[in-house]
Amino acid sequence: MFKFSNILNYTLKVNSNLKSDLLINSTSIQCVRWGRKPRWLPMAKSKLFRIPERPKIGENERIELKRLHDRYKTHMHAIRNYFQEETAKTSKTSVLALQEIEDEEQEHVRCMKENDEWNKQVALLREQRLKVEAERRREEVLKSMDEAQERKKLRLEEIEKMVREEKEKSKYYITAENIDKAIEDALATTVDHNFAVDLEGHLFKGRQTKPSDIYR
Repeated sequence: MFKFSNILNYTLKVNSNLKSDLLINSTSIQCVRWGRKPRWLPMAKSKLFRIPERPKIGENERIELKRLHDRYKTHMHAIRNYFQEETAKTSKTSVLALQEIEDEEQEHVRCMKENDEWNKQVALLREQRLKVEAERRREEVLKSMDEAQERKKLRLEEIEKMVREEKEKSKYYITAENIDKAIEDALATTVDHNFAVDLEGHLFKGRQTKPSDIYR
């Protein structure tokens, strides 16, 4: 078991470590000086009238520098001329540009001619298709007209049949001229609508009919 003194020493040690960590990780503020003088400040008075000594170049070094300078100017002049020639080739007035324009015009003419040929082919196919569709529509119209005529003919036949039947029935109509005769015939002809049926299924029409009349 830990003694109380050991626990106290351990606690103090932990606290001291925490304090040291806090001191190390705390923010540090330092002043930084310019490495050079800012460019917005004027020249120092001590250097105001100081004239730097011109460097002395040896004869051999001067000749080599002149050679390199002449070589550089020659290369730059050649590159400039090359760029001018290339620019002239691709300009609007150059032969290459004119040839490209002519080629484009020829290509345009060829494309227009090919387009006209396609339009003619499409127009021919469209004309044939329209002709077939017109013929099909004409056949459909003729067929519908024939069907309408057939339906009209059947309807007229039905009407004529109905008229003939009504004419036949009109012979038995009661009119103002034959109403007296129809009344006399009705009174003279007695019609009894009563009837009876026995257990054997025999039908006895009228009230005055007797079984002896049926079985006789």
